[in-house]
Amino acid sequence: MAAILSEYSWLKDAWLPLAALIWGGWTYFRQSFRRLSIRQVGGSVTDRVTRVGDTITTFQVEVAITNDSPHATVVIAYYHLELPWNEPEFEPLPDPVPGNVYKMPGSSLEWQREWVLNHRRYQFGKLEPGDCFRGIFLARGHNPLPRDLVVRDGIEIQFVVQDTQGKTYKRPVTLWPQFW
Repeated sequence: MAAILSEYSWLKDAWLPLAALIWGGWTYFRQSFRRLSIRQVGGSVTDRVTRVGDTITTFQVEVAITNDSPHATVVIAYYHLELPWNEPEFEPLPDPVPGNVYKMPGSSLEWQREWVLNHRRYQFGKLEPGDCFRGIFLARGHNPLPRDLVVRDGIEIQFVVQDTQGKTYKRPVTLWPQFW
């Protein structure tokens, strides 16, 4: 009987730290279920790659990004496009604050800030579970689109999102070349 009481006494003293350890492990494990889904929602009018003059190539793609995590908030750090040709000077268009209008270089095309994803990063890029951003990602580069990649069905590239925890999410999207 004394052995049973001593085991009970040990269990009585250890249950709170054991419960805290289990809860901490579960919380860490639950946070690792960070998922974003990316869908291309534009078409041949909004999703395109265009050569402007001799020095600028512009990119625009309309996507929806949803936080499919059951409990984790995801904060977006940056957006990028992985292209099937070498483009070392690729860069997203910068936030136009205070003008509130994104302007495509070398073109008269403009977008209101609320329609564009480029600035939805860090403090503006928080997605709670179930939240969604929908908008156009705008970027530019300098190397021309190789002629051998121009096809009727568009060019498949990778749209990339990275969160502040370093996790990368990719989705193939199609851009249609605008002939110049």
